[in-house]
Amino acid sequence: MQKSKVFILEGKGRGVMRNIKSKRNLKDKKIIIYKKQTIKDNAGFASTVYKPIHPGRLWAYVRQLSASEYYASMALQQKEEMIYTINWRSDVTAGECFIEYKGVFYDVKRVDTFEGYKEDLKLYTLQMVSQPGAGDVGVWDG
Repeated sequence: MQKSKVFILEGKGRGVMRNIKSKRNLKDKKIIIYKKQTIKDNAGFASTVYKPIHPGRLWAYVRQLSASEYYASMALQQKEEMIYTINWRSDVTAGECFIEYKGVFYDVKRVDTFEGYKEDLKLYTLQMVSQPGAGDVGVWDG
């Protein structure tokens, strides 16, 4: 998906055009969103697994919080490190979802729907202290 371009005519009848950058962020990174589920094995023992809530990977805009954003989150005692912007989904909730990006898991601390419009979601996350093992991560089962 490319950024849309907006041109403005400048000058007195000269028709000079200037490109203005779009305010939209380019979703050029791939992530997987998981939900933690408790399942029982054949022997009846409960175990926790992380199951994807979608098939494949999602496109996302990814960035670290700036210093001012980081310290503002610390002032609210809500530590956050990364922001992921994805297309709107109704099944992403704070406290229940986890993001895998480049092999590292992040806990979704806050979901910003930007004024209630169903366009983008901003997911504010914190890197998980204990990363799930290979046996703790499930596959999407529809």
